[in-house]
Amino acid sequence: MKVLIAILTLLTFSMSGTYVQAKENRKQPPPAAAERQLWQSEGYGHIIEIEGQSVKVYSYTKDSLVPFGKGDIENDGDIYINEIYENTKSQEQLNAPRFLMGRFVNGSLTDGLGYVQHFKRIDNLPKVKYNGFSNDPVQNFEVFWQSFEENFSFFPLVKVNWKEVYKEYRPKVGAATSEKELEDILTQMFQKLNDGHSIIFGKKGMIFSKSKVEREEFFEANSKSMQRNVEDGYMKGAVKSKLDGRIVYDQTKSGDAYIKLIGFDESDPQKIDQALAEMVQDLANCRNFMIDMRFNEGGEDLFGLKIAGLFAEKRKLAYAKQARIGGYEQFSKPTQVYIEPGAKQFSADNIVVLTSPITVSAGETGTMALKALDKVTVIGEKTCGYFSDMLLKLLPNKQLFSLSNERYTSPDGTNYEQRGLPPDEKIMIKQADIDAGKDPVMNRALELLKKKP
Repeated sequence: MKVLIAILTLLTFSMSGTYVQAKENRKQPPPAAAERQLWQSEGYGHIIEIEGQSVKVYSYTKDSLVPFGKGDIENDGDIYINEIYENTKSQEQLNAPRFLMGRFVNGSLTDGLGYVQHFKRIDNLPKVKYNGFSNDPVQNFEVFWQSFEENFSFFPLVKVNWKEVYKEYRPKVGAATSEKELEDILTQMFQKLNDGHSIIFGKKGMIFSKSKVEREEFFEANSKSMQRNVEDGYMKGAVKSKLDGRIVYDQTKSGDAYIKLIGFDESDPQKIDQALAEMVQDLANCRNFMIDMRFNEGGEDLFGLKIAGLFAEKRKLAYAKQARIGGYEQFSKPTQVYIEPGAKQFSADNIVVLTSPITVSAGETGTMALKALDKVTVIGEKTCGYFSDMLLKLLPNKQLFSLSNERYTSPDGTNYEQRGLPPDEKIMIKQADIDAGKDPVMNRALELLKKKP
């Protein structure tokens, strides 16, 4: 699951040890007070407060300002949010107790992909109608509705009139509305959007905007059996595993390389590079590659780019990314995201990528990157259609939620949000195949790999 909160910061410096030793007998003046800086994002609905090495983040709309969390500046500029002021165990649900934000220079926040968010300096926090925390049901309804109204990227795509949604549901909320009743109302509202990265983090678990389709449920129910069939029926020997099972690989009985990518939820580039280098060494004799993305649950876009970099002969455009910054159709200038040839690489003649309806999020951007390369054929079924990062927001009652505020487009400019990335060749697996230990998608991949380059 891609998670985005964008922030950044200020470099600090310390007095050198030599200077301190030379002056140790002199009375030192007290340190100067750290300058307080306020930065407001273009789009995203965040205000960042920086004071020394401390960072505070606020969620804002035109009528609201809610403290979101706090963090630290580390390693000469890396910003971490160490605490979110939410009232559930949402950070545990996200499996991410702290969030790395990025690096900030002169109002520009750049992440590991080279994607830039822009901030402007402001003198004071805005004066708004709803300021701070509150359990008032009406206030929380208004902030939830406004957060989507100002940031959600896909109202024209999903054909939902959000202003009419307001008219329908606002009369249902009053001072006596209970916490559970409010959550139910907000759920009914945002489920009209059917958006994969819009989530309410409730006390009893995550509530999703998107409903699952039949093929998603089919793959989820049969995922373990399908993976077991591949390992038992197609592999030459025992598979190898890296990064706690996120990467699984071996040679097939025909001598082709099989690489299964379960998830991209590892953000440490050094760990990723080390795992990929070891895999390249183990599969160095292979010329044909199957990359199985059918069970990929998403994570970090950078991980998928590094996978594509194993096969890239030159720098190549993977996709473009932009954020909503105004009206429903007003977006930032697209940032082009490139595949860079990896330090360690395969020599590949043919590459077949396998996808499914549960290939999701960063699994989809990774597939899009691979699809941009020569020698790649994508087979299976279309992906899930969750591309935008998750923009995390906080209600005045400290309930955490997320929404999609970005737009990813393929190198030819196509937006596959909610539609899913289609394969070059559609092949469906049936329950009878699984029960018989067969995999027609694997069989077709092996056939394609026999073709001469």
